[in-house]
Amino acid sequence: MVETPSTDIKECPSIVAETRRSIVDAILAIGNLTGDKQYHEFVKIVCPSITEDEISEVARHMDRFDDWPESYLIDTVIDYLNLSDKDFMFFLEQYVNPNIHHWRWNSEEERREEVSNNELADIINRYLEHDGYKLVVKDTIGDKYFYQCVSTRTGVRGSVKNIIFAAKYKPEIVFDDALNNDIRITKNANQCLVYNRPIPQNGVMWNELVDWYADENEIKQNQEIFFIRRLCECLDTSFKENGAKSGPETWMLQAYYELKNDLGIDVPALIPQVYLYYDPQTQKERGYKLFEHQKMDYLMIFSHRDRVVIEIDGKQHYAEGDVASPRLYSEMVRAHRDMSLLGYDVYRFGGYEFLAADRSEEKKNQVLKNLKQFFIRLFQKYGVIS
Repeated sequence: MVETPSTDIKECPSIVAETRRSIVDAILAIGNLTGDKQYHEFVKIVCPSITEDEISEVARHMDRFDDWPESYLIDTVIDYLNLSDKDFMFFLEQYVNPNIHHWRWNSEEERREEVSNNELADIINRYLEHDGYKLVVKDTIGDKYFYQCVSTRTGVRGSVKNIIFAAKYKPEIVFDDALNNDIRITKNANQCLVYNRPIPQNGVMWNELVDWYADENEIKQNQEIFFIRRLCECLDTSFKENGAKSGPETWMLQAYYELKNDLGIDVPALIPQVYLYYDPQTQKERGYKLFEHQKMDYLMIFSHRDRVVIEIDGKQHYAEGDVASPRLYSEMVRAHRDMSLLGYDVYRFGGYEFLAADRSEEKKNQVLKNLKQFFIRLFQKYGVIS
């Protein structure tokens, strides 16, 4: 069991509550929330999901009778803390819209003073960048600047179209439609899995992958058990009548799966043996090695841009027999460098970290505990848990 208080483990948005509070406090401190708009007009612009009844209430209590403070409008009516990331970003984009003319009161000169939307965007960005987002200029019309909220994480460009994974043997691939990137496995099709469903914004989740596998194979019961057994077929585990022989790849999956159950929420899937590169020819056929490593030990897709690679390096990555090999080590770090330049977040584990796991149950449990702590920190980094 992971030694983490259950109250601290929960699904959370990417833009956390403290960031949202800081932004709203800064907005309210300026002293003019709605600019030249009436309150019911403003709330309709920044929160399109609001109902007509709620708009009428805002008009009655704020535009006609002035018995609701602005903080009530933000906290309760708009309910900014519970908005999705997408809706909260939309709120910020519309708040800095130049067609809402914001102002502050100049007490010395006793007059209104215009506040540019560029200044408002700068104030918001002081806090927003903490969570990996920023208001940037999307378009200009005359002297007006229109902003869009974007992720500041570099990440991977492009979109995932096919995930070829759980490969026991290298598949032979052809394009049925090269324009649409439609692929077909012509050899060893039963030795790998191909996930071809659209990838949602929050990445590929474990339960989605299990459901997909069950649908593909018409499995009605114990879907997760069958799916895990299929994954283990491509790892350093072989199921036998007298038990299973495990290794680092299997312990990695075991730690992930136990942690997922401990958290009690769906999390991004840990996908084994995924093809990042693919060369249809063998090294002997081509005459040279086109890619250092075609397969990743594990891939996790947190979003379209946020993709994590986990590699477990046995001594075959850095030694020939028992002799250290600078050549093999250089190939390994070059492959790591290439993946990082593509935008992948790469984490490597040395095989030595797992060495004692098969010596005793106590040693194995310590290895599993360390792996769970790694996944907790990874999930925290990408906002899966708080």
